[in-house]
Amino acid sequence: MSVIAELAVPVDDFPLGQTLSATPEMQVELERIVPTGNGVMPFFWVWGDDIEAFVKSVETNPGIDRIAVLDRVENGALVEAVWTTEPGLIDGILASDATLLEVRRQDGIWLFRLRSPDHEAVAALQQYCADNDIDLRLNWIHTLMEFEAGEQYGLTDEQRETLLRAFEAGYFDDPRGTTLEALGEEFGISSRAVSKRLRRGLRNLVGAALVE
Repeated sequence: MSVIAELAVPVDDFPLGQTLSATPEMQVELERIVPTGNGVMPFFWVWGDDIEAFVKSVETNPGIDRIAVLDRVENGALVEAVWTTEPGLIDGILASDATLLEVRRQDGIWLFRLRSPDHEAVAALQQYCADNDIDLRLNWIHTLMEFEAGEQYGLTDEQRETLLRAFEAGYFDDPRGTTLEALGEEFGISSRAVSKRLRRGLRNLVGAALVE
C-alpha cells in the first residue's frame, strides 16, 4: 500500500541542499527532480528580494553545469539547474521509486515529503542512507488513506502527526500511557505546544466529522 513519509536530513549531508543554501536569507523549495543523462535536474522555487544574487551564487558551484530562471512571480522565481556530480540522497530517492511531493529548508535541515510504493521502499531508502553515511531521519510515515483522512477532516500535518502519536503512545487511554511532557520531548516542543496541537486537532476533527 502506498505511503506518505516525511524525512529530514542535515544540510551538510545533502550536497545539492548545501548549494541551494548558499544564500540563507532566501527561501528555497524544491519543486521536482528529473534524472538526466549525466546527473539530475532539480526545479525549485526561490523566494526573496535578490533572485539574481542567488543565481550567481549557485552557478559558481562546480557541481552545477547550468542554471536558468524559467518564470518569475512576485518576490520569487521558478529556477532549473543541472547538477553534474554524484547526487547522493537524490540518487537513493530515485532508486526507491519514490515521488517527491515537497522539499523545503527549515533552519539547518532539509525536509523531504515523498510518496513511496510501500513501507519496505522507505526502509530500503533508509538502509541506502545508512550505507552511504547520510544522516537521514524518518519524522513520520502514514498510509495514503491515513494521509487523505487528515485532509478530509481539516487537520494540519502537525495536528494529524501529534494526534496519531498521542493515540499510539496511549495518551487517550485510562490510565494514560504517556504525558504531554514526553510527547513534547519527542517533537522538540513544549508540553503547552503539544496541548494546543491536540486541542485544535480534536476541534477540527469533531467539527468535520460530527457537526452537521
